[in-house]
Amino acid sequence: MPMIVDPSAPQIVQPDRVVSPDGYLAAVVDDLWAGVVLAYDAATPADTAQNLALNPSLTTGLADTQNVGSVTRARVTSDARYGAGSVQHTHTVTGSAGSTWTIAAVSSGTVQVGIWVRIPEGVTSGLLVWRSGTTTLKTTAFALPAAGEWARITGAYTLTSGQSCDRVGLTLACEAGTTWLADGCQAEAGDDLHPYVDGDQPGCVWDGAPNASTSRRVTTDMDPGTIRQVRIMRQDPGGGDPVPVRSGDPAWAIDGVGTAYDHEAPLGAAVIYTATPIHADGSTGPPSSLAVTVPAPAPGQLRDLWLKSLDEPGLSTRVMISTWSGTTSAGRQVTTDVQGAVHRALAYDAHGAEVAQVVIDVPPEQVDRVRALLRSGVLMMQVRPGYLIPDAYFVPADITGPTATGKLGSSGGYLFGFTVEPLDRPDTAGQPMRIPGWSWDILAASLPTWDAVADSYESWAALSTNGVT
Repeated sequence: MPMIVDPSAPQIVQPDRVVSPDGYLAAVVDDLWAGVVLAYDAATPADTAQNLALNPSLTTGLADTQNVGSVTRARVTSDARYGAGSVQHTHTVTGSAGSTWTIAAVSSGTVQVGIWVRIPEGVTSGLLVWRSGTTTLKTTAFALPAAGEWARITGAYTLTSGQSCDRVGLTLACEAGTTWLADGCQAEAGDDLHPYVDGDQPGCVWDGAPNASTSRRVTTDMDPGTIRQVRIMRQDPGGGDPVPVRSGDPAWAIDGVGTAYDHEAPLGAAVIYTATPIHADGSTGPPSSLAVTVPAPAPGQLRDLWLKSLDEPGLSTRVMISTWSGTTSAGRQVTTDVQGAVHRALAYDAHGAEVAQVVIDVPPEQVDRVRALLRSGVLMMQVRPGYLIPDAYFVPADITGPTATGKLGSSGGYLFGFTVEPLDRPDTAGQPMRIPGWSWDILAASLPTWDAVADSYESWAALSTNGVT
């Protein structure tokens, strides 16, 4: 079942469900509200998966990979889909070229391939490649992904009698001088291609030498019936200590199944969530981790400011900044004259938080909603990273508006003004999950009996998130 959402919110295609390597933690980025729906299930480990690529994410170098065509390759650390490095291709002539990875040889059945690429504009075509040494067994054309974004290219080839495959890769057709990146090669024997695996990931192991052997997911046997809660932490970019997810500090876990909603992750940057189960006796189980990115408003979009309500996230709204004053940071100083001294004595403390005067522009149909939002208690303010304005918790002071402007919307926009003076993050311990547009009251109004609820949702996680997880 889809989430209940505000139809006036931007309609953005939901990304795929992201699952931790061990399979216990899953996340769905909720683009409509710039949040993350999280589900932990101790009874559902991931399918066992083995990556046959020997150096899948180029963590230490380009060993066990090969040139294909006229291209110069180099390992770079400026951008990677997994680990610390990726392979950069620079075409020396116009034509098709790329890389192959050495894999543990497969002599029968189907060889599945998944490789992550980031390509520029101007690429004309691409081919997945299956090889035995330097002999090409099969090439398959693939649809080109959007330029500038990491995307996974996948395909499968069933070997014929007598064939053996020990290399897989891909090529792109480009003009001379074109550069592009590849990373995260996954090769599997069988009918299914699983999410990417390498031995450095949580819940995974190398079968031999790190970054020079096959790797596998491993699962941990747990008794879901003894798990009562799950604590979910978020590691933001830039280091620092992980912070608790507001509704996962901790979340209740019925038979090892717990859910949370994070409305506070930074925008446009990858974060890592870690879920730790808590048993009835107070002991904890193995942690499970995954990484996701909540998209920020794209450059050029008019609505460039997210205002989020912590207590009522369904009121959260993306609005347009009309004016933003330069911030002020109050000095905290005490001075006094000292007998016989030229200079005054000074006592000082840390400067106050950066305070700004903000004016936003909203369309007429959102005036009542924004009016309620600004009066709903503690808010969170977020803009795209390029603005260099840190996320802030605050309670709006001295609200002005709505004032008609005629700038936004078919009948003109309306201005609201308020002061942003940052606060410390409100306490998260024991806070309930608040998912936009979903509550027990809404459930009761929608379905008259518990039998109807059981027929409509296949799991506790699906019920608690209205079918998102």
